[in-house]
Amino acid sequence: MEHRLLLTLALLSCTAPAFAQPQPQPQPLSKPEPACLRQIDVYSFEPVAGNRALIVTDRRHNRYRVRFLGICNDLQFNMGLAFKTHGAGSLSCTAQGDSVIHRDPAGSPQCLIAGVDWQTPAMDKADAQAAAARHR
Repeated sequence: MEHRLLLTLALLSCTAPAFAQPQPQPQPLSKPEPACLRQIDVYSFEPVAGNRALIVTDRRHNRYRVRFLGICNDLQFNMGLAFKTHGAGSLSCTAQGDSVIHRDPAGSPQCLIAGVDWQTPAMDKADAQAAAARHR
């Protein structure tokens, strides 16, 4: 019995300091990683009021804001669209100078991309306010 008690105390003394040590804190990223929207991952899209941007959701539910160089009309009436990238394949990131292609019988079927950013909650709030102001 005494032998078991000594063995138990010895085991506790060896493992106790490991529990008492503070856990290392994860280091915050100095810069967020750049947004990389791959055309193969596109799941859904939603036009932004004013037709100057498009909110795209990928298969991992990441949301991106695709900004256009000008106004891209009638995106809200399209069931589908395509991305034309200058990369090597469908795994390349959509970037400035690439295009969104859609059906538009009256105008240009191609909209040039000015940039791709992460869609943030602050942008969602600003979009909702802009849409509400247009409906007044």
